[in-house]
Parts: sequence; C-alpha cells; structure tokens
Amino acid sequence: MTLRDPVLLTPLLMMFAFSVHGEQPLPQDVQHFLSNAEMCQHLAGEWDSSLPEEDKKDIEKGINTWCPPAKKALPGLREKYKENKEIIKKLSEYDF
Repeated sequence: MTLRDPVLLTPLLMMFAFSVHGEQPLPQDVQHFLSNAEMCQHLAGEWDSSLPEEDKKDIEKGINTWCPPAKKALPGLREKYKENKEIIKKLSEYDF
C-alpha cells in the first residue's frame, strides 16, 4: 500500500462528501475542514506497525499534512458556527 492511491481518491471523496441532496451547501471553511479531517482519520486508520518502512513514512507524511490543519481549525469553527445546529452536528463527529 502506498499513499499514492488514497491521494488520487481525494478529489472523488471531496466531490461526494459534500453533495447531499436537499441541504444547503456547507460554507467553504467547513468543507475544507471536513476534507482535512476525513483524510486525517483515513490515514490514521491505515497505520499498522507491520507495514513496510516506506509505507509507514508515506502515511506519516500524509498525517503530518492533513491532521494539523484540521486540529487547528476545529475550535474556531465550533465557535464561529455555534448557532448552526447542522454544522455543529457535522463538526461533533470529530474530536482532535
């Protein structure tokens, strides 16, 4: 397993993650957070100590790319959208 495959799937994940019928589109900052958070969680779930070193390094690189922005953005988004139940519900799915 190399990181190249999940990275190629990112645009597809983003395209379908935000195409919910009947709902207002999410604000850009929330969409950006959700994209980062999803990739962070996906990569964290890929980690296995039995993986070859190259794969471990690829996963670590991805985690270091996607997780810090998600962790940094979450508190501010919770504050900014505290009155929006739909957004708070989506944000509450993540706890960094």
